[in-house]
Formats: sequence, structure tokens, C-alpha cells
Amino acid sequence: MMRHVLALLLALAMLGGTVAGAAAAPADASFAGADGGVDCVSFEATQQSVCFAFRSFWQAFGGLAIFGYPITGEFVENGVTVQYFERARFEWHPGAAPAHFNVLLGRLGSQLTAERQGTGPFAPAPPSPDPAHCTYFEATGHNACFGFQSYWKHFGGLAIFGYPISEEFVENGVTVQYFERARFEWHPGAAPARYDVLLGLLGVEARSGGAPAPAPTPTFTVVVSGLNNPRGMTVGPDGALYVAEAGLGGDGPCLPNPEGDGEVCYGPTGSIARIVNGEVERIATGLPSLAAPGGGGATGVHDVVVTDSGTYALIGLGADPAAREQLGDVGADLGTLVRINEDGTYTVLVDVAADEAAANPEPAVVDSNPFSFIEVADGFVVVDAGGNDVLHVAADGTITTLAVFGPRLVDAPPFLGLPPGTQIPMESVPTGIAVGPDGAYYVGELTGFPFQVGGARIWRVVPGEAPTVYAEGFTNIIDLAFAPDGSLYVLEIAADSLLVPTSPGALYRLAPDGTRTLIAREGLVAPAGLAIDASGAIYVANMGVMPGQGQVVQISE
Repeated sequence: MMRHVLALLLALAMLGGTVAGAAAAPADASFAGADGGVDCVSFEATQQSVCFAFRSFWQAFGGLAIFGYPITGEFVENGVTVQYFERARFEWHPGAAPAHFNVLLGRLGSQLTAERQGTGPFAPAPPSPDPAHCTYFEATGHNACFGFQSYWKHFGGLAIFGYPISEEFVENGVTVQYFERARFEWHPGAAPARYDVLLGLLGVEARSGGAPAPAPTPTFTVVVSGLNNPRGMTVGPDGALYVAEAGLGGDGPCLPNPEGDGEVCYGPTGSIARIVNGEVERIATGLPSLAAPGGGGATGVHDVVVTDSGTYALIGLGADPAAREQLGDVGADLGTLVRINEDGTYTVLVDVAADEAAANPEPAVVDSNPFSFIEVADGFVVVDAGGNDVLHVAADGTITTLAVFGPRLVDAPPFLGLPPGTQIPMESVPTGIAVGPDGAYYVGELTGFPFQVGGARIWRVVPGEAPTVYAEGFTNIIDLAFAPDGSLYVLEIAADSLLVPTSPGALYRLAPDGTRTLIAREGLVAPAGLAIDASGAIYVANMGVMPGQGQVVQISE
């Protein structure tokens, strides 16, 4: 599964400027997925897209006339993946409504009139004396009559609009009636084909008057640019920022591309960059790198740790460890933990991929891609994104499995054309790791195909105990870092799913009390690494799958 992920990262890298320009997508543009099906529709009017299940629901149950344009992207609100439209809020509830693409509509009408319930037109009313033209709903004690009744019946009924929660009344000079999920407005002559009824802009009102506000525009400061596939980062004891560069691949030897045509080829082009005051010094070069022609989405140095005892790097693989034999001697150093020597060369300490081949703790396939690691008192803790596990590496090289994350069944995305309710397995694909204030290890998931929006979790791992879910509802997590105040920052490489070529990344702050805040989204292009220094300054490796275009940006909230 990790090989498929790397192929998608390569696709992102090849798109380059298209990804960077995602915020300026053309009007009503459809974006094709890997199978040629349409996954997203983007609207120039609001510079937003609607994708996957939300797109399917939007198109099937009313589109622009009922829901309006999207006014936000997808994000997590109160633990649920949501997206706001001009007249509605879509909510993702897997398993709750398979016939409706697992989408439910938020009760915006009830939310925005909560303080008025039980008073005036919101007080329960007796049945209308005109039952021929009115329907009385005992559940809420309100009537729906004439044009409002006809509109309710013909354009969605209970599933789309909910029950009436008021009688008709005049509000701001317009006759209206509130339903659990909508406000009907009477506009004679404006929409005769729709019984002269228009829907109020409840989504717009919710976003501007009480619902979580859009993320403030953060300040992006480019610290350095011109990096080659920058990935994991760390702040060293000297206060400098160290960045793993996965490199550009090279002239070979080569392997067949496991996910498409052509080959991926080896080259000693990986490096580690030390950044001080905006100046880049590569303290190590010549590290293994594997990439398709052009160098995008390379596999190589994925993470770096700098301590008082030395500098260490984790070199990825993204394949069955047996594939290394096809590369000859140079392949042996892929999938390993190495120490950087004082002269900039490296020494292999532990062969992580060989442990996957021998033990294969998550037995679906043999696949290793060491992706991130931390130093601990008695060695290191390594996350293998290909093996779907977390490993302890002792000082003597002994490897012990700390946690294994198996696949889980999720609803198949609509573009696969499978019957509603069909489920398919989704791999965990753990990526970032950080040590919490409580001493536990926190591990984020990228997830595998279908890269479900809201499907990524953060695990809490304590040696000797079963891992537990600490937080969920994220999408394609690539890295984690704790701030000095105990907040956990979560970096997503693709906020709208890796299957959406134009998806920006996202950075969230998860406060110790569980409050989740979106810090940045637009401007994050395939971000792949995160670090926070002792002062709380936030650094992100932006354009992390792009050769020669990678950046380190500082983000100020």
C-alpha cells in the first residue's frame, strides 16, 4: 500500500504549478481521479471545490438550487468532517446513511433559531383548519401549508429539510418558515417552477454568526527555498533547523515503477540541510535516493534527528525489502537507520526493512518504508509506514515491535461504481511521531486508498499497552509536533484527500483540552514535515514532493 501512496506523491510532484495554483481553479472544473471518474467540481464563484461523497450528495439531491455553492472546503468541526454550502452544512457520517452517500445535513435551522424556540411563531401550534392545503407535523407541533408544503414534498422532504420548527411569519419583510435544516422564503414570481420558494442562505449565516469562523489568514514567511523533496525536520540542540531532503534519485540502477509505466532509479542525491538565519548548509550529502525521472516524489532521507550524541537519519524504501537486491550493493542502504559521521558520510546502524522481511508484524504484505523516528533514552522509536507498525530500536540494534496498525473496512467511494454500502479495506499507513508531555508516543496516520476524508487518526502508544485512538477525523496526516504549551500540531499533506490533485495541505492545532483549530490551509502545497522550536515558532517543509522547489516556511498564527 505504501508504494501506491508514493506513486500519488509523485503525481502531486509532477503537477507542480497546478497544485500550487489550486486556489484559482477554473470555473466548474471537474477533476478526474485515477480511474478516470470525476471526483471533484470546483466553482470559480467561491473558489471552493466539492469532492467525493459530498459531491455525489450535492449532485444527487439538489445541487445549486437546494444547497448553493460550497463556501468552505472540508474540515473537522466538533469531531465531524463537514463542509459548508450557501444554504446547508454537509456532515460525513460513515455507515449512518449509505443510500445518501453517508452524508447527513446539519440542523442549521434549529441551530440558528435556538434562542427563539418556544416563543412567537416557534411555539407549538394547533393543526391548521385547512387540512386540504396543510400538513401538520406532531413531532414538532407545526404546519406546512400551500407553497411551502408543496416545495417541502417535491424537493427533499424530511431527509433534506427536516421537520418545520416554526409557523409562517414575516422576517425582514419576507414571509418565511424555518425547518430543522432550512429556511423557506416566499418570493412571488422569483421561482415559479419551484412554487415561488427560495431557500435562505443559512450556511452563510452560520459561518458569519456563531459557527466556527474560517481559519484566520496566517503569515507565511519563506525561510529557505530550492530544497529537493524536503521531508522531516527537527530543531537541534544548537537551535538550528535540520531538514531531511529525500533527493532526486539518479541514473540507476533502476526498478520497475510498481504503480505505473517507467522506472524509479537510484542516485546518491539525498542530503541533510542545516538552516541558520536563512542560510543553508548541507552537512551530509550522497545519501540514497530513489525517484522517477525528474526527481519528483523521491524516496530517500525521510527524517532526521539531531542530539548531543550525534546526527541520525532515516532512509525510506517503499517496497518489499527483496526489491533492494535488484539495485545491487547500493540498494542495501535503503530502508535503514543511519548515523551521520563528522565528515558527512554515513554508517548504517539498523536495517529496518530487513526486520519487516523477517517479522512482518502486520502480515497483509511485506512492505517497508521507514518514515519518521524519535530518540528515546534507550535508543530510537521508528515508524514504518510500509509495515504499518511502530518499532523500538535499542542501542545494540535489537528491534522490538511496539504497535501494529491493521487495516479497517470503510465505505467504497462512489467513483468506484460499487453498490451503496460496499466496504473495502483501508490501510493505516502511520507517518509522523511525537513524544507527548505525558511521555507517550503519538502517531499520525496517512491512511491508504481510498484516502478517506476524515479517516485519519492519531494513536497514543505506550510500550507494553495496546495503542488507543487519541483523536480522529483528520485526512492524510504526514507529521506531528508538540508545542511548548502542550498543544499537538497536526500536518496534513492533503486536506481534501490524496486523490484530489489540487488539494492543499492543512495544519491544525489540537489543544490539551481537545479543542481543534485550523491554523493554515491555502498556501500549503504537499507539505511533508513539521517542527516547532522552544519558543513555539512553527516550521513546515512545504512543496515536500517537488525537486528544487521545496521550501521551509515559518507560519505565524
